[in-house]
Amino acid sequence: MRLRQSAALTAAAATAVLALPAVATAEPADTIYVDNTSTACADNGSGTAAQPFCSITAAANAVLPGQTVRVAPGTSYRETVTVTRSGTPDKPITFLGLPLGNGSVVRPVGTAKSAFVLANVHDVVLEGFRVSSSSSFTGAPAVTVTDSSRVTLDRLMYTSSGPAAVRIAGAGDHVTVSRSTFSFTGGVSIGAGVHDSLITTNDFNRTTTAAITATDAPGLAVTYNTVVLPCAEGVKVDGASPGALVENNVISAEHRGDSSTSCVNSPGRPVPMISLSAASTTGSKADYNIAHPIPQGPTYAWADAVYPTADAFTRATGQAAHDVDLDLALGNGISTPDRLPSTTAANPVVDSADPSAPGVGTDLLGVKPADDPTAPNTAPGGGVRDRGAYERLSQSAVTLAATGTQVPSPQGPVPFTVQVTAKAENNWGLAQTDYTFDFGDGTDPVHSATPTATHVYTKAGIYWPTVITTDAQGGTAYGTAAQRVEVRDPADLTADLSVQDQGRLTALVTPAATSPYAVTKYDIDFGDGTRVSSPAGKGASHQYSAPGTYTVTVTATDEGGRTAVAKKAVELTDTAYVASLQPGQRVQLLARSGSNQLLNTGANYTNKVWAPFLPVPQGGVSFAPKDVSAMATATTADQYLRAFVLVNGKIYNADRNLGPASGGVAQGQWLPWKEVAGTGTLAGITQISAASIGNSTHLVAVAGGRVYEASSDRATGVWSAWGDVTGVTGIPVGVTSVAAGTTGNSLHIAILGSDGHLRVADGDYNRGRWSYGDVTAAYGWPAGMTQVAAASTPGSRFHVVVLGINGHVYETTGDYAAGYWTGWGDISDAIGSGAFQQVAAASTGNTIRIFGRASSGAVLTASGDYTAGQWSATSTVTDAAAAGATDRIDSIAAAGL
Repeated sequence: MRLRQSAALTAAAATAVLALPAVATAEPADTIYVDNTSTACADNGSGTAAQPFCSITAAANAVLPGQTVRVAPGTSYRETVTVTRSGTPDKPITFLGLPLGNGSVVRPVGTAKSAFVLANVHDVVLEGFRVSSSSSFTGAPAVTVTDSSRVTLDRLMYTSSGPAAVRIAGAGDHVTVSRSTFSFTGGVSIGAGVHDSLITTNDFNRTTTAAITATDAPGLAVTYNTVVLPCAEGVKVDGASPGALVENNVISAEHRGDSSTSCVNSPGRPVPMISLSAASTTGSKADYNIAHPIPQGPTYAWADAVYPTADAFTRATGQAAHDVDLDLALGNGISTPDRLPSTTAANPVVDSADPSAPGVGTDLLGVKPADDPTAPNTAPGGGVRDRGAYERLSQSAVTLAATGTQVPSPQGPVPFTVQVTAKAENNWGLAQTDYTFDFGDGTDPVHSATPTATHVYTKAGIYWPTVITTDAQGGTAYGTAAQRVEVRDPADLTADLSVQDQGRLTALVTPAATSPYAVTKYDIDFGDGTRVSSPAGKGASHQYSAPGTYTVTVTATDEGGRTAVAKKAVELTDTAYVASLQPGQRVQLLARSGSNQLLNTGANYTNKVWAPFLPVPQGGVSFAPKDVSAMATATTADQYLRAFVLVNGKIYNADRNLGPASGGVAQGQWLPWKEVAGTGTLAGITQISAASIGNSTHLVAVAGGRVYEASSDRATGVWSAWGDVTGVTGIPVGVTSVAAGTTGNSLHIAILGSDGHLRVADGDYNRGRWSYGDVTAAYGWPAGMTQVAAASTPGSRFHVVVLGINGHVYETTGDYAAGYWTGWGDISDAIGSGAFQQVAAASTGNTIRIFGRASSGAVLTASGDYTAGQWSATSTVTDAAAAGATDRIDSIAAAGL
């Protein structure tokens, strides 16, 4: 953790957090007020909060022992304040501004004037001012103390002065200069006759003279100061000043080779960092300091000798046994202790000060000493205070959460009560002693010993609560609420929505609502049986299965437990959808997408159009499309598409009207899904296929390596029992793939066996018998056959399509009217495309339509025109202008009409 940054560099920021006076419930009666910004101020007034004095001088002339003169920040107090009144040891007089001069500025008028003059007084405290003399570098000090005792100058910021920023002179004693900053000013000068002064915990940055000079001033203690780049000595004890103590200071005359050659401390006149005259060494002690001189310069002067190093000094005098010479790289002549070495084991500043040395209870910024658990304790007696003016701080981090007390979110109507909860972490394990919450609405901050506080907002607005945590050492951390508090005027919840037609029968519904409370969710009913819940502020896109006018309903819910409803009608149409259903050569394609949707598209080859891929409605029996393991389709003479899916061993069916509206069923409308029942139990189904003779659909299934068949008239929906085709025909068990088709009143099943043979079973319903033939025995077979598809064309021709090695597609045709089978033809070679992972086939008139699913998830198609005797080139269904597809396709099934 870094040491605290220099107040000289960051006083405005640091003091705003660390040093503001604690909020009190009531000001003590013994307070005198000064505020030159008040329109009611008067120097001949009462000095009360209601009628403060305009000048500090007026208060100084009226103050009594035990009273505090509280000076508010002003534009600047342009005066020399001469203090002539004294307090008592138990009732001192205190002049109090904002610590480190954050706003309480005193600057004298005239030549060679001080900001404060304390003469012949005792028991006076001067705290919290920014002070300067009337002219820089010449003339009077910023503060002069003469012939005075028990005077404390604490937490002052010295910004401009003569040769001394503070001059202590005359027959005085026990004057303390503490926790103050001296930036580019004179230092502290203590003159003859003064004894037992304490100069402690100050930051001296580039003083124009020695940082601390004492002449004929016995009993001086200089402790816990940070001195950087002084123009002369860091500490100079001169004349006869016995009994001096110089301990626990950080004094450095060099930063990264930058010596103070522009001052009197030039290479020709190097001066030591710590100097005691011969008449001052009696009873004096120098130890536990960090002392670093300019290059080749001495570190110490003791009596009449100078010493370049602490080791030489110790050997000669026994002093400075615990001193260290270290360039702490304090930064550009400005003391920045946060740049001290980050490796604590190598940092002799930390936990190393002599605890017996006099000082004040905290560091310059009010931080208490604390043990750094990562650093060795080298101080005598187990002390934990650091050397210099700054303590290494533990590191705290804090987060702040705000919620309503009656609702989860920090949003609600006036009056609205929130609870804020801080979560602080400290890397040294120090407890947090104070949480200061500011609710951001102009009310006074709230101090709490616990991390939680509540607050009632009485005015609408947007607020950002903050917290400042203080740990047991005095270290602070700042946090802002992760979410703002929004307080609104009381009002009802109202809902609204907008609908955007995105094409392809897709609508984007964006719900909206207004409420003083947070809206938690929107329930959207798309008007076609589809309902979704949408988080507040989020729209939902939905693709309809057919054109039409739909009423979209949005129900909004807020944290107040209220609901509101909004409705809007949306009319959707699609020209490709309509054209695909017109009379002509038509094909229907059923698909399952990679996102586990069941989709349907259709082509009208006469009109040269594809309908868009649209979701198949899930009405009726419910199942998860992701569980669909096989699909089959067939069309009937009355222009219905019959779709079948295999889900967890069960077969479900839904029909779609492709013809004119009839019986209350519109063209293009899907009927609800239902389970294929009445066919008996058939365990272990792995594949299905379907074909129709008139309005009767024959469903073929593979189970246990055998082929079964059942049929049903579409209108009645009654299914026959499963019949064992393999048992009737004698086809070997071990079937891996089947495909069904019809010619006339016959059902043909292409059967691919595990032995690599392709056999065709023929069910002749005119003769009431089954037969089969082995196509591969007569014509051979393509290598690596994995899947079979089938379609029929006029003239009693049954076309069998197989997927072979390397994804190539092959075809053979059984002409039942002519009584023969053709040999195998390489369709992939003819259409210039291959590498399919699945193949499906359908027919329109005398044309075979081949569909292949590629590894990319695209669906490709080609047409074999048996009238013209040629195959078309391959095109991509999923790239067709109308069909489209926003997702990859994982499975397909096709049927012609």
